[in-house]
Amino acid sequence: MPGVGEDLPHGQGYAANGVDRPLVDLLPSELSDLLFEGMSRSAMRLFEALDGRAGTGDILAVTQNLEDRERADLLERVFNQLAVGNVDGAGDIIRYATGQMEDLPSVPDDQLLEVEDGPDVRWLRIGSPEYEAWMKAFELRSKWQEWFLFLHRDQERVVKADYPGPAHLSGVSGSGKTCVAVRRALRLAETPGSKVLLVTLNRSLAGLLNQLVEAIAIDPEVRSRIEVSSFFQLAQKLLHKLEPANALMYDDVTWKLEEHVDEVFREFYRCWLNSDAAAVLMPLHISLNARGISAEVYLREEFDWIRSAFLLERRSEYRRIERQGRRVPITSDRREAILQGLAGWEAKMKAVGVIDYLGLTAALAQHQGDLKPSYTNILIDEAQDFGTTELAILRTLVPRGDDDLFLCGDVAQTVLPKHRSLAEAQIQGGTRAKIVQNYRNSREILSAAYAVLQQNLTEDMFDSEDLEILDPKYASFRGSAPMALSADSLSEEIPFALAYAKSSLKQGARSVCIAFAGFSARDVAAFARRCGIQALDGAYEPSQAPLVFSDLEQTKGYEFDCMIIVNCAAGVLPPRDGPEEEAYRIACKLYVAMTRARRELIVSFSGTASPWIVGAKDSFGTAFWSAVEEPDPEHRAGVPEILPEIQPEGGVESLYALTGRAFLYTSLGLGLSVETQQKLLEIVDGQGSLRGKVRLKWRTVGALLNDLHQSRRSDVIVGPVVAAELRSKLPLNLEVRAGELA
Repeated sequence: MPGVGEDLPHGQGYAANGVDRPLVDLLPSELSDLLFEGMSRSAMRLFEALDGRAGTGDILAVTQNLEDRERADLLERVFNQLAVGNVDGAGDIIRYATGQMEDLPSVPDDQLLEVEDGPDVRWLRIGSPEYEAWMKAFELRSKWQEWFLFLHRDQERVVKADYPGPAHLSGVSGSGKTCVAVRRALRLAETPGSKVLLVTLNRSLAGLLNQLVEAIAIDPEVRSRIEVSSFFQLAQKLLHKLEPANALMYDDVTWKLEEHVDEVFREFYRCWLNSDAAAVLMPLHISLNARGISAEVYLREEFDWIRSAFLLERRSEYRRIERQGRRVPITSDRREAILQGLAGWEAKMKAVGVIDYLGLTAALAQHQGDLKPSYTNILIDEAQDFGTTELAILRTLVPRGDDDLFLCGDVAQTVLPKHRSLAEAQIQGGTRAKIVQNYRNSREILSAAYAVLQQNLTEDMFDSEDLEILDPKYASFRGSAPMALSADSLSEEIPFALAYAKSSLKQGARSVCIAFAGFSARDVAAFARRCGIQALDGAYEPSQAPLVFSDLEQTKGYEFDCMIIVNCAAGVLPPRDGPEEEAYRIACKLYVAMTRARRELIVSFSGTASPWIVGAKDSFGTAFWSAVEEPDPEHRAGVPEILPEIQPEGGVESLYALTGRAFLYTSLGLGLSVETQQKLLEIVDGQGSLRGKVRLKWRTVGALLNDLHQSRRSDVIVGPVVAAELRSKLPLNLEVRAGELA
């Protein structure tokens, strides 16, 4: 495997073990023993050589040499089933032919699909070759919305069910949860006088839901009874009514400066523009830095966790509560500093006219006593990402009764650090339903994605009150092996990926997504604009923009014929500056993105591959990009840009030109010991000072390092241990320009 020093599996192609493994290995050993009983070893070897690339002609070429024609017919039927991935069907054929079952088993209703064939009605077994052929033909002749909303029997049962109160649907990735939510919303809206809310957290997914509702709600009156919204948009709407004077403030882009909320948080956290409200967090920042954890990212997530757990008047409880889902210990005195920092962050947002979605939630929660039931039914898609406070608000907006709340989700797709308690949100009891059949992904794609997920399952994922971790029932259709492709750098990965995407579209793919690991939605959206390519958002229309860029998280709810995920390198997945104990949420994001692929999946990396990809290497074919594609010669946009490390227009271009305090906020501060960080704060003050000819303080980090590398005279002031650490970790030739590091 490129990046881990292993050779390619074979010279003929780049198939993964899931495709080039012998077909007979798909059978349980007791069935293969029955199948080959009495055959010579030489004849058996011919069948053992057939792998996932074998076609009907290859199988026939082996079987036609057998003298026992009855045995030849049996082997031909079994291996043809194995070749299309129908392992269950192959097993049934063996059992029936060898007398292990008297009759072929009856097929459960939810494994049958009723289709019209001219004037007749046919029943197709899900996973059979006839089923796959019919589904492929249906996809080609239908609009993407019709294909997306196609219902199978197990989905239809949930759509039509009446529940006495809240209902919780757990569904594996690719099981059609979004389809069920849309279809169920339409059914409930057919009741005169109903007012149905279909809500999700992700604004990109909310846009998709809206398009699907528009496509399926033919009756204008029924359509008028359905409201589709992200929670952010819902909270905005309610706050505009409750606080009309603050309407401009409730946005995630400042109305004053057109800054994104991510940029505003960096400005706040790093104490730029003479604002020091976040300075109270510096002791905790130093502690997390010493552990190699990005305090800026972790504490922003901690702010989100607090606001997802408590209303403003209850935040004092944070000082002593067990932090569900958070694994880095934080003492009570440090928690007090976090609460002060959070108050400073909320004041900063208010001052600049910007807000994040949990800030909206907190603002809306202050009016919870004024909120009245506005809907007869609320359906929550991707419910696993809703925290306690958001769920409590939604509970307030619908009266208790039959079919009042419908929550659907997948714990394996939990990507946000939040407190989540249904009891505290006043959502008690409820009916549970589940769908375990994956309809979207080929067996090979789901095997690869699930292999990544299984490396990262944690206790937190099994503790959900309403949703459960489910083992997926694999789709029976097979496809090409997922590929792990390597290039020399990210700047090379991207033009290769673009060229491959364009080739896929020319060869019949209807939609292709290139997702960027390690970058935020803000980073990818800006890069997409530079490239002239659509970014995945609420306005995305597959038929108008078949090629789209996205971060990992925004892909949730969508599906693409071809999915290419770039930057899947060690240090990115999982991030080198994240706590190992909480890396599972990043793995969930990767799992989400991988399971968007319907027919073809590529993960791309440079340098060393992500350990998660290496851990699932048996599920991937491997190659170098240069062996399978030519780079797109038109791509000249480079790579996505991250937030700047140094204050823009601050007059500083090098990280070594910073003061000790400013330097500790950058990536180069990660991993420095507590003692060394405290010494940088003390002696690198932006001014410098001398006592006689002895330097006591330095103006910049670079000036200090210059003295330390030239001689040991300053070791007395700096301390020998600190001086040695600075020399080893910060060499003079590491002169880094602003913005070069994440």
